[in-house]
Formats: sequence, C-alpha cells, structure tokens
Amino acid sequence: MSAYAVAHIIHLFCAIAFVGGVFFETLVLSVLHTKRVSREARREAEKALSYRAPKVMPWIVAGLFGSGLFMAHRYAEVFADPLATSFGTQLVLKVVLAFSVLAHFVAAVVKMRRGTLTAAWSKYIHAAVLVQMILIVLLAKTMFYVSW
Repeated sequence: MSAYAVAHIIHLFCAIAFVGGVFFETLVLSVLHTKRVSREARREAEKALSYRAPKVMPWIVAGLFGSGLFMAHRYAEVFADPLATSFGTQLVLKVVLAFSVLAHFVAAVVKMRRGTLTAAWSKYIHAAVLVQMILIVLLAKTMFYVSW
C-alpha cells in the first residue's frame, strides 16, 4: 500500500470522527441548552464532555490536517494554477474552508483555555464549522464528478 493510500485512509477516518463529533455536538447535544434539561444535569454532561473532547479532538484535527497536507503534494501542479480547472478551483476552495475550520477550532481551544468561551461563542463556532464541514465533504466528492 502506498504512503498516499495510508494518508487517505487516515484522512477519511479523522474526517468522519471530526464531522461526526461536530454534527453530534451541534444538532444533538444542543438539547442540553434547553429547558428540557435541568441545570444540574447540563453541568454534569458538560463536565464529562469537557474531560474527553479536549483530549481527543486535537489529535483528530492533527491527523486530519497532517494527512491532508501530505496528500496535497500529489496535486502540486493543480495548486500552481488552481483556477485553470474546475477540479483545481474546487480543491482550493476545499483547502480554504479547511483552514477556516482550523482557525475556528483554534479559537475555540484558546477561548476554552482562557475561560472566555461563552455559550453564544460555542454555538456560533459549532454552527460555522458544521456548515463549512458540509461544504468540504460536498467539494471532496464534486471535485471528481462536476466540471465546467
């Protein structure tokens, strides 16, 4: 098996974990911030999540970006003139969105460590990252099948 194939598999598993985690937190765990869940239950759930997520997600993000950067070398010619082809345009858009996701992730981690991550910021970051991840997944497929 080639190094590219290994990187591709790592990239896919990390993407599944990251997108799934963001999807779950944004669309399922958001019920914690409603009146359906008591304040004590919400605090217990958040305490449990804040124990595990900060230990796991940085490794997933590192695996995702490390493997992505490794795979990008295969497309060096495409990156030289990305707007020359529909594939290149979609690939560059995917990379731009990925770095935006990374910036949001880093902002969330910094705010968590400083104790300044409010519920409003958390909601915004999760929603923004979810939308960007949906677009990245869509681009990951359309860049091989949609051309203009």
